[in-house]
Amino acid sequence: LIFEYEVSVRALVQSCFVEDEKLFLYISSPLSPDKLVQIRPWRLADADYVVDPNISIWAHRAVFVGGVPRPIKAVELAHIMDRLYGCVACAGIDTDVEYKYPKGHLKCAGRVVFTNRNSYMKAIADRYVQLSHGEVEKTVEIKPYVLDDQPCDECGGERCGHRPAPFFCPHLSCLQYYCEKCWESIHASRAREDHKPLVKEA
Repeated sequence: LIFEYEVSVRALVQSCFVEDEKLFLYISSPLSPDKLVQIRPWRLADADYVVDPNISIWAHRAVFVGGVPRPIKAVELAHIMDRLYGCVACAGIDTDVEYKYPKGHLKCAGRVVFTNRNSYMKAIADRYVQLSHGEVEKTVEIKPYVLDDQPCDECGGERCGHRPAPFFCPHLSCLQYYCEKCWESIHASRAREDHKPLVKEA
């Protein structure tokens, strides 16, 4: 449900009863009288959190966090990742473009940006980590966050007419964006021939 005014959300919440710190409401329909449903209000401001507005944020140190338990706020994700790896600059929860509500049913996805390269590298190297949120424990996946319209880090666009690089290599020895020509030349060696490009999450 999307309400036009905040007062409507407050009225809905006031109509609920609380059990185990969760909101519930009975709704009725001709086919299902007195059905118990859980209400999960979502504040739009909870989708993003910046630790310190004065800190410069470098998007190349962003990671994708998949399988995050719902409903988790960006500030909670930031604090959890900061305890695990340190030096978190900001965090965000991926939301639906139209409805602005976290994607997914029981779990959603987030993104975290680090101020420190060591924290970024440690998070990526772990790949999977146990994340606790309230009574819920989830194994989440961590991988580099693929950005849109990035230039080739190898040639700076000189070999591809300055078009956006279509490939990103998530291997710890690379962690770069590549155009087609640079991908082929860099990954022609036996040491890197098994590297696979990372596809941006939808």
